[in-house]
Amino acid sequence: MGVRLTVKMKSGSGADQTKTVLLDEEIITFGRDQTCQVVLAQQAVSRNHARISRDGTLFFLEDLGSSFGTSVNGQKLPKGEKRLLRNGDVIAIAQFDVTFDRVAETSTEDVSGKTSFLSRKVVKDVMKGLAAGGENAYFRVMNGATEGTRIEIADAQEYIFGRDAADADIVLNDDLVSRKHVKVRRDWSGTHVEDLGSRNGIKLNKKRTRKATIKDRDELEIGGVRLLFIDPSEVREDPVVMSSSQDDDEGTLSVKAEEENPPSVEVKQEEEEPAPEPPSSEAPAEEPPADESQKTEDDAPPEDGEAPQDEEQPQEEQEADEGPRRLIDFSNKQHLVALGIGAVMVLMGLVLIILLVAGA
Repeated sequence: MGVRLTVKMKSGSGADQTKTVLLDEEIITFGRDQTCQVVLAQQAVSRNHARISRDGTLFFLEDLGSSFGTSVNGQKLPKGEKRLLRNGDVIAIAQFDVTFDRVAETSTEDVSGKTSFLSRKVVKDVMKGLAAGGENAYFRVMNGATEGTRIEIADAQEYIFGRDAADADIVLNDDLVSRKHVKVRRDWSGTHVEDLGSRNGIKLNKKRTRKATIKDRDELEIGGVRLLFIDPSEVREDPVVMSSSQDDDEGTLSVKAEEENPPSVEVKQEEEEPAPEPPSSEAPAEEPPADESQKTEDDAPPEDGEAPQDEEQPQEEQEADEGPRRLIDFSNKQHLVALGIGAVMVLMGLVLIILLVAGA
């Protein structure tokens, strides 16, 4: 069983590139140094930045004292502590996002067989790996000087966790742990934890609780000590099943920031834009307006192909639109003649009206 890492570099230009690699090693290192299994060539990445270590079929991530740190699903990983990786977890290192998946490689013959048989094979593989450290359930210390220590929990047993060896079955050397802090009991119904009135309480998966039933891969915090619970009899996460015919790369992976940044793309765009051929081709198109203005005055709109009377209609419409301004313009002789005739007709009409009134 190995891991599949999908590396994606975040870029503001939208030219993101993704690379995928399959690795089957006990320790996988990330960094800028060429000796790392996953080389991330960027200045913000330390030479030896982080690493994934394998324990059976469990994979743990830890930061190696990098300058800018390492995050998992948006939460920064404290230096010196390990974090259990689950399928789909996203590891953030500088501008790189690395998606983690456990994989179980199968042959094409297995894939062509029954799905139920394939599922049983995968689950069996997982449980064999989990049971590598013992068939009993156990707690794994995730931080502090005793990181990596296993505390086995036998069936039908009860354990007291605390700071005082006289009162506790399991001693945790931490100032935040009370003398008798928590009771852990395992029976036919599962594994149960109960706070014994401690000063700082307990947390299960980052949430404070007083009494709860814990399951495989739950994380219990007792004071300042983080304990990961592993139960080989319970499988809560299956690995990704892959056929050997898939095209993912195997071995080390190198991702260079220069390949992701698109300065070359921008340069190409600038070289294509200065081609002023379209403006030059449009330049002659700007000259016709002068010709069109002359055509509108002399030829009117020849597009309609109608008689000259139709050609005069748009001119009359234009004169009608400009009528208010043309009535005031006395420099036009046609307008003066029309005004004179109109005035004479009005006067004659008034005279006739007066004569008719006087005769009556």
